[in-house]
Amino acid sequence: MSNDRKQTVSDWQLYTRLMGYVAPYWYIFVFSILGYLIYSLSSVLLADMMQFLLDALSGADDVKPGFVARAAYAIVPPGEMGAQEYARIAVPVAAVTLAMVRAMGFFVGTYFMNHIARNMVHAIRCELFDKMLVAPSSYYDSYSSGVLISKITFNVEQVTGAATKALKIIVREGLTVVALLSYMIYLNWRLCLVFFAVAPLIAFVVTIVGKHFRRYSRRIQDSMGQVTQVSSESIGAYKEVRIFGGRAHQQSLFHQASEYNRSQSLKLAFAEAVSTPVIQGLLATALAVLIYFAMAPDIMAGFSAGLLVAFLTAAAQLGKPVRQLSSIQSVLQRGLAAAEDIFAQLDLEDEPDRGTVYTERARGAISIANVSFAYPGSDHNVLKNISIDISPGQTVALVGRSGSGKTTLVNLLARFYTPGSGSISLDGVALQDYQLDNLRSQFSIVSQNVTLFHDTVQHNIAYGEMAGASREAVREAAEAAYALEFIEALPQGFDTRLGDDGAGLSGGQRQRLAIARAILKNAPVLILDEATSALDNESEHRIQRALENSMEGRTTLVIAHRLSTVEHADTIVVMDGGEIVATGSHQQLLEQGGLYSQLYHQEFID
Repeated sequence: MSNDRKQTVSDWQLYTRLMGYVAPYWYIFVFSILGYLIYSLSSVLLADMMQFLLDALSGADDVKPGFVARAAYAIVPPGEMGAQEYARIAVPVAAVTLAMVRAMGFFVGTYFMNHIARNMVHAIRCELFDKMLVAPSSYYDSYSSGVLISKITFNVEQVTGAATKALKIIVREGLTVVALLSYMIYLNWRLCLVFFAVAPLIAFVVTIVGKHFRRYSRRIQDSMGQVTQVSSESIGAYKEVRIFGGRAHQQSLFHQASEYNRSQSLKLAFAEAVSTPVIQGLLATALAVLIYFAMAPDIMAGFSAGLLVAFLTAAAQLGKPVRQLSSIQSVLQRGLAAAEDIFAQLDLEDEPDRGTVYTERARGAISIANVSFAYPGSDHNVLKNISIDISPGQTVALVGRSGSGKTTLVNLLARFYTPGSGSISLDGVALQDYQLDNLRSQFSIVSQNVTLFHDTVQHNIAYGEMAGASREAVREAAEAAYALEFIEALPQGFDTRLGDDGAGLSGGQRQRLAIARAILKNAPVLILDEATSALDNESEHRIQRALENSMEGRTTLVIAHRLSTVEHADTIVVMDGGEIVATGSHQQLLEQGGLYSQLYHQEFID
């Protein structure tokens, strides 16, 4: 498991940034605050009502009435009724009224706070997803797909805790504590000193426990990423797991990840379970000391029974909001730990796009001059001093053993990576000078690793910028890719929704859909990276003819292990160990008797 990430920003900085997402909804936030303010003041008035009741029962006439009593006298004067008779009617009415007002305040505060929080989480989730779509390729090299998915799902949901439950409790219970303490100070400020004496102890406990919450929360997030990764790999490769007897290995990996998650979750639960009783004990001690001092004769001399009970009732009511505020630490710290990770992702630089050149359609002249490249974090050059010049409309084949750097070169052409040295240009303009989207619109790529989406066949072919293509154009592309026959045999034809990554289709069918997509795009540069690797000989022969037709008028780069598929290329470039070892036509390379000839004859023998 990964080590704990170093805390680089404070809780306040993180929460302040989270609250920045609240700014567009400030008017709703005001409604929520007003609702919770009504709720908090109602809690105070419930305590004040006890003074009204007890003073009426005791018959004391020399005691200054409380807020509820004064409001009742002002609304409906007692007239000829005695104090007890009046209280008998007024107190129940006041209790029901306060309960209804308190409930209304709770509803308004909670609903509008949830409204803000869900909008905030939605904005963060979309911002994180949008960030991933423009992140550089090195970002995807640094994280597994399972970890990235975990960031969008699990981590964002943890922020939900900080943004919904924590925010609601902080505002609601915080206002309640302020209102009750203000009422107690109004009644007798000296007795309140007892509560202020234990406040530093409570703050100390919350701070110490909070540090543990943050550490365990980070570990839980890391472990959830590992759980997601192992699950995704095992489910996606269930056939390989079963065929190669990998079930025990995958079970071991998953159980280890889940066990680590369990142990860290238990540690978090232990810290949370310890903090609440400690804080409750401190509050109970403060209340006991308060009662001791409140019963002193010199204090009682200035208090009626109603005032004393109202004060103690307010003090007793402090227990719930303080307990809620302290227990929210675990949720808050989990949310802040998730926010720390999410904001770290959001602060990463986007894929470099500083180009200004725009072209409607490139001619397709490609020049690769003295290019060397090593993947980020590695000192080993996978390409070494590569130089190739390709004329518009020319077909160039890249051949060689696996790992010779052919696909890496294609990644540089699409500007997924930047060369460490040397330069690559399209139509005489350096790739980095093009607007990135405009540059990539000039390329159409068919890879051996076909990606299909959980969508209809129509939308898988007419994908992205081609979404507006007509059914007829899509049909023609499918026919050119020899995919029309099997598409029409599907239950809903072009409107058939495919399973995850084309589940239910054969490898050859999936590859033919990818070829149809490339044909529909009609880009000036076509790159075929083992584009027919999943096809049988007959299908490959037919698609090869279709691809030859689609190659007309455009520059084509073909990466192939089957050398029989590149015999008719204008130029064949032989690569080995990241270097170009030979260049020429099929016949010239055979006559040279080098690596190409060796590979070709080996394939013929096989």
